[in-house]
This record gives sequence, C-alpha cells and structure tokens, in this order.
Amino acid sequence: MAREQILSQEDRDWIKRMFAQLAEIGKTGHGYERVAYTPNDWQAKQLIRDAMEQAGLVVHMDAAGNLIGRLEGRRPELPAVVTGSHIDTVPSGGNFDGSVGVIGSLCAIRRILREGRPLRSMELWVFAGHESSRFGFAHLGSRSICGFTETEKWSKLVDRYGKTIPEVFRECGLDFSQLASCERDFSQLASFTELHIEQGPVLEQHHTPIGIVTDIAAPIRLSVQVKGMAAHSGTTSMDNRHDALAAAARMVLSVRERARSYAEEGIVGTVGYMQVKPNAMNIIPGEVEFWIDVRGRDFSRTSHVIDLVRADLLSIAREEKNNVSIDTISVAKPVHLNDHLIQLAARICEENHIPYLNMVGGGGHDTQEIARRMPAVVLHIPCRNGVSHAPDEFASLESIYYGVKALTALLACQTKAVSIDGLA
Repeated sequence: MAREQILSQEDRDWIKRMFAQLAEIGKTGHGYERVAYTPNDWQAKQLIRDAMEQAGLVVHMDAAGNLIGRLEGRRPELPAVVTGSHIDTVPSGGNFDGSVGVIGSLCAIRRILREGRPLRSMELWVFAGHESSRFGFAHLGSRSICGFTETEKWSKLVDRYGKTIPEVFRECGLDFSQLASCERDFSQLASFTELHIEQGPVLEQHHTPIGIVTDIAAPIRLSVQVKGMAAHSGTTSMDNRHDALAAAARMVLSVRERARSYAEEGIVGTVGYMQVKPNAMNIIPGEVEFWIDVRGRDFSRTSHVIDLVRADLLSIAREEKNNVSIDTISVAKPVHLNDHLIQLAARICEENHIPYLNMVGGGGHDTQEIARRMPAVVLHIPCRNGVSHAPDEFASLESIYYGVKALTALLACQTKAVSIDGLA
C-alpha cells in the first residue's frame, strides 16, 4: 500500500508538523531531554495542550500533572472511550517513545470528529511521570489516575539532584498532597487503547506494520548501595583494598549472567544507573549506588531471579570485604490485556487490510496500570532496528500512518456503539 493511500494529505501534514514542533523541545546533541517535571517536559505538554484545545477538547491538568482532554459525545451518560500515552523521555532519549501515542491519538480523534460528533464521549490522557529515570519508579501519573498512589513512600524518594517529589511538584505548581484527587471513576470509562512504538525488533523483522499486544511484561527494581573504604590509589596495596566499585562491577556482571540463564523464559536484566563516590582517578572508590531492573512476563519467574540476584550480591560483598544494602524500589506485575479488545483490534486490522501480529510487550506501558481498572489494549508499530530509549530511536512516517489508521478505526467502532460487547 502506498503511503498516500494510508491517510489523507491533511492528516499526514498535521502529523509531520506536530513531530517537527515536538522535536525542537529538549533537542540536544545526543538525543532529547524531556525528563518528567522539567521545563522541557512542561513546554512539550503545552504544545500538546494547545493542539488538543484547537481540536475541540476541553483540557485540564490534574494534581499529578496528567493532561486530561475530553470531547463530549452525543450520549455523555455512556462510559467514555479513552486513548493516550506519555510525552516525557528518558535522558538522551528519542522523539517517538510515547509521543507516537499522544500525537497519534489526537490525530485519530480529529479524524473521527470529521464524521461528526461521536455517540460516546472520548478522552485523551497524556500521562505524567511515565519514565522511571527521575525517581526510580515508573507510571506516576497513570498510577495516580488508577488510585494506586503510595504517597508516603513516594514522598521520600529523591532525584539525582537530591530533590524530593513534593519539592519538584511545588516547582511545577502542583500539590503533592492532592494526588488522591486524580483517581477517576472507572464506571464512567469504557476502554483504553494506547498506540506505541514496539521498542524491539520483531515487527520490523517480520515486515509487519501493527502488533497487537496481548500481555505486558513488568519489572522488579532494586536499589543497591555498596560500601567499602575510600583510600589512596598509590599507597594502598591490592590485598588491603575494600574497593566498592570492583565489588559493584562483579555484581553488575552477576545480574547479566542470571538474566542470561533465564533468557529463554523471557527474563532480561539491566543495570543502567550508577553513582561512584568519591569518583576521582586517584582514590579507591568507597561507595557505589546502582539500580537493577529485572523484568519478565511471568511474575513468579521474575521474583525467583530477583531472589537469586540478591543472594549473589550478598555473596560478592562478603568476598570483596564490602557492605551491601539492597532496597526494593518497585514491584510491578505483568498483565494480560483485554481479550475482547485484542479480538476487536484483529478484526479491525483484517477489515482494513493491515497485516498484524499478536505479541508480548517487553517495554513498560501506562496501559499495564490502566488495565487493572478497565479493559485495555496496546497497538505497536515498528521502530528502526528495535532501538528505543536512545538518540537513534526512529519510527518512519509510514509506520505512524498505519498506526493512526488502525487506532482510528478501533476507537471509532467503539464510540459509535451504545453497547460494546465485553466492555461497558
């Protein structure tokens, strides 16, 4: 199918323009920086908010910083159909993770509106604090919408600059004490659909434009502090050292080996954040902090691997004559998405002659929170070489167009129905 046949020229031009404008926010020489609750994140939200209001949505920001846009339907008493994603990035991230779902969802709503005001109301949610990069846990905004807040625990977390979440909220004009007000009445909501880049290579390898996600894997995350003894690098003999970084290096490799040994069961393990103190060339490191992310599609298996990792860390610390403390940052459980929406998405793709695959999602999505409160599904589109969370992250316009076409059709068939089989 030629690109021109997927969407109208108006829609293609609008999508190009939105991504070009977004690309100017937080652009650096090494990717994009729109980390949650920073000025760049707020500027991107304003761009999206303006576009939402121009499309006719009534928009407000809740106490967590989520943007909520609503288009009132002809039958507003019926539960609303919801779509959306996030706009924040990891440090040195790409311009497509999350934003494909936000811009794509708004384009889908614009397309539906051209056929007249839908029967059911529609909402577009732009989640705040999706990425875990700043505070070590993900989905702050979507968890608040679902009522899964842990305010006491969250209030004690700090970012790499030593700022707590309540402090960061105050800087943004938000009130952390009001997080409970974000929870929605899910009896008034019918379904949630998220469009997202795959963040993996499967769709590209199979030359398939759409992935229908049946299950979402989830991580268990640990914070590890290794304490040795800082000392002079030239005067301390090798057998008298308590090198925290050497111990931490062995620990990092042990995480990799444990994950590799369970790779066939879908386990992956990563250490992507580390701080070393004093962090000087001529001083033996005395203290190291690093974070571990182990995830999989089976919670019991992920928990088992985490238990093995904990035992490995304690053993290495003893051998290296260091002390280690291990704290749990977050525990998320894999979710199975709504079977009716999965089947409906497959039917929509078939009717529109869009090839698709059913697949497990390895990346974390806000949908995995939402799915615990209402029927939900995720549509994936390919990204080049499967790369995400990196400057080279890229999704072609044609891939985005296919995603928007499938999303529009899936949302439209729900907004037209008084009764949605298997849903509200």
